Amino acid sequence: MERYDITAWRSRYLERIRRSRNVDKIPVVYLEETYIHNTYHAKSCWQSEEEPGMFVSESSGSRWIIAHAGTENGFVNGALLMFKSQSKSSDYHDDMNSTNFLKWMTEKVIPSLPERSLVVMDNAPYHCTQINKAPPTSSIKRIYFEDTWTKAVLFELIKQNKGPPTYAVDALLKSHNHELLKLPPYHCDLDPIEKMWSLVKRRVTDKNVSQDPKEIVRLTEEAFETVTAEDWAAQCKHVQHLEEEYLKNDGLMDEEMDQFIISTASDSETESDSISIHSSDSDHSMTDHNYSIKL
Repeated sequence: MERYDITAWRSRYLERIRRSRNVDKIPVVYLEETYIHNTYHAKSCWQSEEEPGMFVSESSGSRWIIAHAGTENGFVNGALLMFKSQSKSSDYHDDMNSTNFLKWMTEKVIPSLPERSLVVMDNAPYHCTQINKAPPTSSIKRIYFEDTWTKAVLFELIKQNKGPPTYAVDALLKSHNHELLKLPPYHCDLDPIEKMWSLVKRRVTDKNVSQDPKEIVRLTEEAFETVTAEDWAAQCKHVQHLEEEYLKNDGLMDEEMDQFIISTASDSETESDSISIHSSDSDHSMTDHNYSIKL
């Protein structure tokens, strides 16, 4: 989580999410997938002679894939997707491929989204289907290079001419006036829908006494209906608190430091060749800093 590329991603993410709330005033929609087994159950319960009690299966039973979206005002009406798994893989992500994901986005999520939404999702493979894939080896693009350049330099040249990736879901959302925002890797703590999954599953276990596969869909849908706007608001507020903690810990300047020097000079150059970043005012926010170059 503290690699430089991940912290940079986190900073860009936090900047965009704050701007959406404080400046753009647009809804933030969190989107995610999970799963549930028909054998989800509480470890103990009250029972009487009239109640059948609990039937505990040795296997985890059939698996259902769940996909949904929500905002601080609650789950998005009409966005729920639930279907029985057809995969024997231990990873539930294998049940949701790019085709199914984009179909769900097109038919259920996008028609249900608030106007002009910022849609937050993680980096699951089917969220990252690239539409501007690298050309085949038979393709030709003329790029100038020197015969003396090494392989490392040529690889850098390829990266520069490759261009940034374009994702299918990004293009789909843009075509409907929405925006995609990817969570930084390893930062599920910044996604409040993760807590909603836990809440829904706990409420399913309270009712899933018989563990009948025919009942799990109904019980899950009823559990979703019990989740209130207050439940979502509480978790979104918790996530915003975490965001502020990350911003504080990742801050460019701390209280005891008002400038630092990044040397760009080689061994043969003078020490005066450097980049200096100064704080214009210790009371100002990060966006008020002046950035200057000393030559």
